[in-house]
Amino acid sequence: MRCHMSGEPSSDSPTRAEQQEQASSNRAMFDVVAPHYDLLNRLMSLGMDARWRRTLVELSEVTPGCRALDLCCGTGAVTRELSERGAQTVGLDASAQMLAVAQHQKGPIAYVQGDALNTPFPDCTFDIVTIAFGNRNVASLPALFQEMWRIAKPGGRVASLEITGPTSPWLRRLFFLYFAYLPPLMARLLGADLRAYNYLPDSVRRYPEPNAIASLMCDAGLRDVAIHQLLAGAVVIHRGIR
Repeated sequence: MRCHMSGEPSSDSPTRAEQQEQASSNRAMFDVVAPHYDLLNRLMSLGMDARWRRTLVELSEVTPGCRALDLCCGTGAVTRELSERGAQTVGLDASAQMLAVAQHQKGPIAYVQGDALNTPFPDCTFDIVTIAFGNRNVASLPALFQEMWRIAKPGGRVASLEITGPTSPWLRRLFFLYFAYLPPLMARLLGADLRAYNYLPDSVRRYPEPNAIASLMCDAGLRDVAIHQLLAGAVVIHRGIR
């Protein structure tokens, strides 16, 4: 996709106070679900989530010694994959409990608690900036992609992985029927907090379609934005260049 370069914030972006309120709510929600997060992801995706994350990392073109940042890193699945492929890797997440789970895993990774929309890193720091399943949880997508653009080096890769729902109307109906009933049932059986898993289908429905996300990435200043759809379009990876 050919992009124009603006980098200007969207006029309808949430205020800083609104962003902070949503960040606080999401942080509390993910603090609660952290102990069950990985298992429920495996169950909900029928084990396919690990393959999707690997594809994200492959599209990021990791080279030994490059610097990589994984935003909204959660329990560190993508972060570890980047590190295992030779990147000097940092994982950032707002949830202290998610990071506590991540830090129990092996690997020379620096974990930082922070806001994906306002990271503590200087301009042009990373060769790779990724986010997996975190886009739906930020208060402003334009602000997210502007921040990813800011901290990527010139020529650096910016990549995101997210659930969107299939493009086929009848598959889309089955998809949302599944997410309306199965994740809350699994969470209940495991004694997990239901709030995050009731929130999941609504957040997917509200998420913009792939071309709209690509346009936001272009507006943030990224170029050569490509869309990679997986599982009949139910999952999408976007990749752009700083």
